[in-house]
Amino acid sequence: MQQEKEHINALKQGNREAFRTLFRYYYPRLKAYALTLIGEDAPAEDVVQDTFLYVWEHRAHLASDDNFQAYLYRLAYTRCMDYFRKAQIADRYCSEVYEEYLHDCQELLQSEGTAFDELFTKDFYQRLYELVELLPAPRREVFLLAYIEGRKAKEIAEELTMPVRTVESHLYLALKFLKSKMTKRDFLLLCLLSAYGQLMFAGVAS
Repeated sequence: MQQEKEHINALKQGNREAFRTLFRYYYPRLKAYALTLIGEDAPAEDVVQDTFLYVWEHRAHLASDDNFQAYLYRLAYTRCMDYFRKAQIADRYCSEVYEEYLHDCQELLQSEGTAFDELFTKDFYQRLYELVELLPAPRREVFLLAYIEGRKAKEIAEELTMPVRTVESHLYLALKFLKSKMTKRDFLLLCLLSAYGQLMFAGVAS
């Protein structure tokens, strides 16, 4: 983000316009990240709002030389973990496999700060579409509606006039195939793409 340090310095002084600028830029990225971890819109929105509230309340302690994006992700990650503990969703979120996924996703977003930028590169989409083309036609159509357009299983079922369970089966098999063919980094980017697609589609629909 251009002039980010200037915005952060202004934010430290209580400049509300600087805060709004940073909020507008990072909101969709942070919301997609929280959606990727939690999988539900309402608690993900709470995480994002609480994260930005914390930033505003502790603005005087911000360091303009630090990685602001990584700082936001750390705050959101902590709040996601708090949500899991409060909700006591042990059967889904406390498994070793999911913990490893959360850790990998967190490292991806903090390491270079370019994960969301990669979602819009030709190279990533080329790698993705080359694999998607190998899927059976019905499975490919379901996958594209879910992961590119951000549709939910029920919406896809209604549009394609097929049972929801069939849609879910197509998605499961598509992801199983893609995970076996993609690098860990690309698969994590695909998870982010799904969350970002849901967020953008919801914005258009509203």
